[in-house]
Amino acid sequence: MAVSIISPDAAPAIGDVRALGERDLIIVAAGSRDRRDWPRYMDAIGVAITRGAGVIHADGEPE
Repeated sequence: MAVSIISPDAAPAIGDVRALGERDLIIVAAGSRDRRDWPRYMDAIGVAITRGAGVIHADGEPE
């Protein structure tokens, strides 16, 4: 199981996100949607989801 974290100031290579699949997890940290390259990550996340990856949005709010 691979875990990839996308945050406002750091993220794995887009191709690495696109290659994720079954049993892998993508964590999207609060503020990530403000990245200049967010549309490219959004596309890569979509591909990973179709390959079986899960996505969690970490909004930074306490539980």
